[in-house]
Amino acid sequence: MSENVRPTKRALTELGLSFPSLDVELHLIDDALIKKARLLPEEVAAGGAERIRSLNDRVWFKVKTTDLRGAAGETDTPEEFGADSAANLPAVAWWLVAAGHRQSDTKNRDFYARLEAECRRAAKDTPASVSSAHLLPARDDYRRWELENATLVVLVLQRKVREAIARAAQTGKVWRVSIGTFQIGALVKHVDGESYLAVTADGFWDAKALAVLLDAVPGVSADDWQIEPSDVIGITPSPGQVIYSAMIPAESLSKVLDEVDDHFL
Repeated sequence: MSENVRPTKRALTELGLSFPSLDVELHLIDDALIKKARLLPEEVAAGGAERIRSLNDRVWFKVKTTDLRGAAGETDTPEEFGADSAANLPAVAWWLVAAGHRQSDTKNRDFYARLEAECRRAAKDTPASVSSAHLLPARDDYRRWELENATLVVLVLQRKVREAIARAAQTGKVWRVSIGTFQIGALVKHVDGESYLAVTADGFWDAKALAVLLDAVPGVSADDWQIEPSDVIGITPSPGQVIYSAMIPAESLSKVLDEVDDHFL
């Protein structure tokens, strides 16, 4: 079960925000109400959370900080995005589903009073007194989560490739990193003022997946890579191994080394 509290698109809009780039996890957005919502699962577990009693068709909790107000709770993930799907999202997740400002000068302007009125309107022509079904995360919210996870996986894998390149440049030897059931190796050689990079891929690789990993190297485009059928700068391919080589600009290698020094040492 995920204990992160993700804001829905509606909640973001009500906070004056929009979906950030896919490398930003929504529950980590720098916003006071979203930060406060992160504490809700622990507050619920400790018995200290305050329910929104007027929305009695589902369990929603109040999220309060300064003059900001929100509604949040646990919801079931639709099957199309669940554990048995390609998205593989958790079966149950916490969401911040509505947000706004405290306006307590009159009851009708209070955030929770307005939310109750909205849910009473939504229940019109039904036997229920209130309906908060429209507050549940929408398909766009789950699709964003799916794409976000895929992007973050790619970024982690690409970082591992850059780590191998940096270590190879520092040691002058082949440096290998494991990525799932596969292995990537890197070797950097300096010849006549130029830097040559060779990357090995062990085992079967999907061409698209390998292209994503090779795109991890700044300043080296897809057209710069060449497949090497035999020995290259000191690496002899073994059975089932593919070697790609390219020249890597000095400024690109410096960026890779700086990143690794910042994140891996």
